[in-house]
Amino acid sequence: MKISADAYPTTVEMPRTLSAIHNLRNQHNRIISGGTILQINWEAGVEKPEHLISTEKLSELKGISEVQLDGEPALKIGAAMTISDCLHNISIQKNASILAEACEKIAAPAVRNRGTIGGNICSKIGDTIPALLVLEAQLSFYNGEQENMISLREWLTKPNPPSSELLTNIYIPIHTLNKPGSSFFRKIGRRESFTAAIISIAGYIEYEENNIKTARLAIGGGSHLPCRLSIAEKEINKAANGIDWSFLSQVIQDDFSSYTDPFITVEYRKKVAANLFIAWIKDILKEQGKE
Repeated sequence: MKISADAYPTTVEMPRTLSAIHNLRNQHNRIISGGTILQINWEAGVEKPEHLISTEKLSELKGISEVQLDGEPALKIGAAMTISDCLHNISIQKNASILAEACEKIAAPAVRNRGTIGGNICSKIGDTIPALLVLEAQLSFYNGEQENMISLREWLTKPNPPSSELLTNIYIPIHTLNKPGSSFFRKIGRRESFTAAIISIAGYIEYEENNIKTARLAIGGGSHLPCRLSIAEKEINKAANGIDWSFLSQVIQDDFSSYTDPFITVEYRKKVAANLFIAWIKDILKEQGKE
């Protein structure tokens, strides 16, 4: 189906199968999902593409269900599911509550009703990404012939992911979430009401006999490429007999590659990130009677 109007030179095509959308792709076409990020870009002066291919009619990109992945239970989330779909889904609230927390902090309800989790991920700056990193999410991409799986963490390190591949589903392992653990998500902006993030951080800690067994920390927001803080994680994981908080604060700041813009300094971002992570870990240990 093709929609066009003389007053609006951009045309939109809505294929109904993965093979059809792949056949339409070329360097002049642009894949669009909810379109919320493209709209922001257009308002900022980025030139509109002449031809858009919408994923809205692709049933393969819809649905949220519990499946088996390599013999283990996992959540399967279609890339075209909206942020609101993810926020209100019972299975996500039960098995990946940190993702629901992140979705609740994204934009206003009208944007959450239109924007998709796939679009949020493919922007590479979306606020769901830190939460998905600590959940160790996997992504499946369709390349025109088959779907291939890659971890979100590895995909983010690729400087130029193949433009011919289409994100189809997000998989989140459930088995790790059934162990004793805690998670959190924080989005820091310049004011209380909706605003772009200065930083977005997420954490997951798993404990055994009241001791921290596994720590996963991730950070993104603003123009940061979201990433895990692997050095800080190792420092927490080996600190079975107590954590040197001052040292850990410095490790987190050193492990976080940030930037200065006209409003916020790199030092401020690093300090805020370290303080948030440490306050959260201290609260967890206090609840476990270790602090």
